[in-house]
Amino acid sequence: MNKKNNIPFKTPEGYFNSFEERLMDKLSQPTSSFPEESAFKVPDNYFESFNERLNNKLENESKVIPLFPIKKIIAVAASIAAIALIALGYDWNSEQELSFSDLANTDIEAYFENNDFELSPYEIAEVLPVTNTEFSDFLNAPIESDNLLDYLNENVSDFDELNFYDNE
Repeated sequence: MNKKNNIPFKTPEGYFNSFEERLMDKLSQPTSSFPEESAFKVPDNYFESFNERLNNKLENESKVIPLFPIKKIIAVAASIAAIALIALGYDWNSEQELSFSDLANTDIEAYFENNDFELSPYEIAEVLPVTNTEFSDFLNAPIESDNLLDYLNENVSDFDELNFYDNE
């Protein structure tokens, strides 16, 4: 935008050159520049009847609305007291510490099934404790033949490797 073209105020040429002379001429004139006929005037007997009019207005009192109504203050105080009673009455230390035994076996199994840790069976075996574990504990659960066949189909590529006894 060009600021030179957007200035709405303009002064006549040579205005400030003769400004001081014109101002001194107006100040030296004895006549006032205010019109006397259109100036503000006080009505006749205004101050004599002022007290009576003021008393009449004061008799017609209007309703006073307090800035801080007592009902709101009581409601706020009651709500603060209720919150304080609830906070003090609540047993904050009632939380029981959770342990590993609190978890259900199904929850643990679901966690390991849903989360991929990319651990080999050897890495898992290194982490598991072997104390108080008997070999017979592993053999108590019978292996079903369907499960065994499914496992062999998925994990064994050459069935000749399973032949432990060589019939040569």
